[in-house]
Amino acid sequence: MIPATSPPALVPAPDLALQVSATGGSAVLAALALLSLAVAAGLSLLIAYEALKGYRGTRDRAMLFLAVGIVLLTGGPIALRIALPTLTDTPESVRLLSTTVSELLGLGCILYAIYGRP
Repeated sequence: MIPATSPPALVPAPDLALQVSATGGSAVLAALALLSLAVAAGLSLLIAYEALKGYRGTRDRAMLFLAVGIVLLTGGPIALRIALPTLTDTPESVRLLSTTVSELLGLGCILYAIYGRP
């Protein structure tokens, strides 16, 4: 008589995607990312300033909406991406929602400046 043996136990293969983790990163890369965000925010404020100068010279409200739209589209999300995690404990979903709302409002202002009757 052949002794009864149990079938070999199937061991699941390790999930390699779950084993990959990263904390922190290169200080140089972080500095370059912050520098590029600062340059992008500075350029958007410069463009908005020029649009405001155009508004003051012509009183064309489209230029005012263009300036506000540029700030909300670029400067607002950059400020929110830096300020919210640094100064508050807001969840990532709230940060994502707030930056997306700022971008949508900025695009709306720019579209209103182009196609609307301000």
